[in-house]
Amino acid sequence: MSRERPAPVPTVIDLSRRLFPEALAVVLGGSSAAGRLTPTSDLDVVVVTPPRPAPYRSSLHWLGWPVEVLVHDPQTLAAYCEDNLARRWPGIPRLLAEGVVVTDTGGLGAGFRERMRARLAAGPAPLSPAELDEHRFVLTDLLDDLSGATDPGERAFVAWRALTEASRLALAAARHWQGSGKWLLRELRDLDPGLADRVVRAMGEPDRAHRVVREVLDRTGGPLWAGHTVVCPRRPGR
Repeated sequence: MSRERPAPVPTVIDLSRRLFPEALAVVLGGSSAAGRLTPTSDLDVVVVTPPRPAPYRSSLHWLGWPVEVLVHDPQTLAAYCEDNLARRWPGIPRLLAEGVVVTDTGGLGAGFRERMRARLAAGPAPLSPAELDEHRFVLTDLLDDLSGATDPGERAFVAWRALTEASRLALAAARHWQGSGKWLLRELRDLDPGLADRVVRAMGEPDRAHRVVREVLDRTGGPLWAGHTVVCPRRPGR
């Protein structure tokens, strides 16, 4: 962290006072709240205001920090949290659960934080049989592509996609939260450090990737292709 800029909490307090004087709650989440700051970390801030036309996300610089602000009213914040949790993707809930409440009116911010902590601790909903079958079908198809590909570039891209999908399946099958980028690896390490290590070592090595992906597939019911049927909507997008 640069010596020229203040600490994260005073930065967020100053930002909220100047840009969101009407805020009912302000929560600082992300790496700064969790003690995982890196030289390129930004500040993730949730601002809860009185009722507004629509929520929005804004990126800006403040007192030397890159800041990403999510602006909601209580109703839209609750709705977005429920959507994240239903998709097994705990982005906003985790910001609230692990965050530092820097502004609060009537316990609104603290209330959101405690509810999200409880929901995250309970874990996501289990996969339905149809969801599990779709995961297995996708991985089976990717393994077939990986086995048949002869172009080194294509094999590398298919292997990367297969490892990503296998990681997501391992998490979902174990009722563990999902992630993307660095968070996918963090979640996988939290669930199964050995599997996470095998996935990392298989990056860039298609043959090893094939073995790791097949391991996950066998854990979750095995390959599925022939007979897999999905009923499609009468019109796309509906």
